[in-house]
Amino acid sequence: MSLENNFVNQHTIASYFARTHLRNSILLGGNEQQFLARADLKPAQLEEERSRVLPKQLASIVQSCWRVGGDEFLGFTEQKVKIGMFSLLADRLINCKTLEEVFTHTATFYNITGDQLRFTMNKQGTQVSITLNPNFKPKSQHSSPNSLLSELLLLVCHRFSSWLVGQVIPLLMVEMQHAKPAHHEEYRLMYPCPCSYENSSSALLFDSKYLSLPVVRDKEELMAYLKQLPLQWFKKQSYYDTFSAQVVRLLESAALDNESNLDMVAARLNMTARTLRRKLIAEGIRFQQLKDNVRRDKAISLFEQPNLSIAQISIAVGFTELATFSRAFKHWTGVSPSTYRNYRGLIL
Repeated sequence: MSLENNFVNQHTIASYFARTHLRNSILLGGNEQQFLARADLKPAQLEEERSRVLPKQLASIVQSCWRVGGDEFLGFTEQKVKIGMFSLLADRLINCKTLEEVFTHTATFYNITGDQLRFTMNKQGTQVSITLNPNFKPKSQHSSPNSLLSELLLLVCHRFSSWLVGQVIPLLMVEMQHAKPAHHEEYRLMYPCPCSYENSSSALLFDSKYLSLPVVRDKEELMAYLKQLPLQWFKKQSYYDTFSAQVVRLLESAALDNESNLDMVAARLNMTARTLRRKLIAEGIRFQQLKDNVRRDKAISLFEQPNLSIAQISIAVGFTELATFSRAFKHWTGVSPSTYRNYRGLIL
């Protein structure tokens, strides 16, 4: 099997999330060395701000945080949300008929089970707003950033509800309570829409026509889904409604070389390069940035295979010169390919 065929729907995540969730788990009484070992991470990997982690590594750290704190809300709220609460909610939502029922039942569920989360659905004309406001502890009792929980809750709400109806719900806007963070570029991958900051509450906004979408999953599918949590929340989602996603899919399926240029991709999408460039700019992204992201994620994925040399990985991601690949990789992650491989504990 070719190296290209080994790369299927892989992506990476900013190390900020792994680093911050790890720090939070330590505050809750966790053992840093044990959690890192369980996630197959080295401390040095998280020290570099530009480094990336795999979805399974972040999932492992969040799962460890759940275990040590016994709290699905990661110790951020006045009262704990016991482990299993999400599964209990999901078991009820699978019986809903439509997306609107899903959100209505979710609001009722959190109102009945405590005041850890104020979950509301508001319809205004053709737009609906799903608001999630956790009952945070005072900052004097918890030093981790509250945004860590808000980011996760917004992500889970969008991705699980989309999974229930079998298609990604196109978002119009995500509203954040916190200020624009240094890692805000990652939000494009988490929530494929514009984000606004320093709002009175955290919310997802979308067209109300999607409330009529039917729930298409069954209990057997739900059981399989729940067994993979929280990994299911961090795996790459397919956002078919954006031109960025279409470009990424074409780049992922192609041999990443100099021939994978804007003209080639535009032709595959039956439009001119100028039109595609304009559409990508409207989505806040450039073609070269998408190509670099695909190359970066593919390279990191291939480093999981100890039998591949750095030279082989360089060729697989479309570089003809090893030195050029090394410079690009360091620009993407903050470390050289050889240093990254040493982090992984692999032998060249």
